[in-house]
Amino acid sequence: MLYWGGKMEFLLNERSLYGQFNSMDDFLKSLKPLIKCIEIIRNSSDMGIYKIFNFHECKITKDKRICDLNLNGMSDELVRFKLSLDQEIYNAPYWDREPVHDVSQQFIWDSENVAATSLAEAVVTKNSLLSFKSERFSDCVLMIKNNEKVYDINSIHTPKYLLGQYSDILKVDRKHMLLIRYEGTRIDCSTLENDYGTSILEKNEFTELISTFDKFVNHESWESIGIDDGLEYKKYTPSSPKDNWFGGIKYKGKTIMKFRFSRVLRCYGYRKGDRFKVLRFERNHSVSDNG
Repeated sequence: MLYWGGKMEFLLNERSLYGQFNSMDDFLKSLKPLIKCIEIIRNSSDMGIYKIFNFHECKITKDKRICDLNLNGMSDELVRFKLSLDQEIYNAPYWDREPVHDVSQQFIWDSENVAATSLAEAVVTKNSLLSFKSERFSDCVLMIKNNEKVYDINSIHTPKYLLGQYSDILKVDRKHMLLIRYEGTRIDCSTLENDYGTSILEKNEFTELISTFDKFVNHESWESIGIDDGLEYKKYTPSSPKDNWFGGIKYKGKTIMKFRFSRVLRCYGYRKGDRFKVLRFERNHSVSDNG
C-alpha cells in the first residue's frame, strides 16, 4: 500500500466542516469522539495526521470559522477540546504544500470533483480521513472515482469505527479496545480482572467476544437479553461453597451473572444499574459446569 514515507497516515477532512453547526458550543460539544480518535492515534503510533495549511479557515457555522473560536465562557472540558484541536490544525504536517495526487485530474465524489481536497489525496496515498460530525462523513466509506476506477476511502469520526478498522495497526491493547468500544453502553470492562481477562483468549476467541458484546449492547432491553437462547444470560449458581469461583468478601452482595460467547466460552460479571460489570472470562467451561 502506498503511504507517505512507507507507512499509513491520516488526513483531517476539511470538507467535513461546511458550516453545518448551529453554534460554536454545538461544535465544541461534538468534538469528543474525534479528539479521542486523535489521542488514540497519537498514543498508539507514530503516524502523522495531515491537514491543509489553512484549515483554520473552515466554517463551523454559516458565519463563524475555526479561527473565530475563543475561550470565553467555555467549560474545562470544552477548553480541553479546543486546545487539542488547535494542536492539530495549527501545526505541520500539511499535505497541500506538496500534494501527492494530480490536482489537474478529476476525482468524483457525490457528482462533484473533489480534486485538491483531502478526499482526493486519500485516494492516491491510500490513507483514511478523520472527519468532524456530519451526516455526510461520520463513520462511513466514501466511493471516489478517478480514471474510471472507484476507490473506497474510510471516513472516521468515532473511536469505535477507528479501532474496528485499524486496531492491529494502532496496536491498542485488548482491554483498552473494549473500554473504548463499549464506552457509554451496557457493557463495562473497567472491572475486568487481569488474570482472567483478554490475554487468556486466542485471537478467534476475542473476535467471538466482540461479536457477542455487540449483540449484548444492541439488545432492546435486559428482558430481551434474558430470553436470548444464544446468550443464555443467567445467574451463576455454584453447586457448593467450595465450587464458588467468586467466593470471598470482594464479591459479597453481588449477584454474579454469566453468558456465553461461544459453545464453551463464558463471560462473568454483575449488573449495576443499567450496566453489566465484566469480571472474568472462562475458556474451558469447567466453572460453568459447576454453576
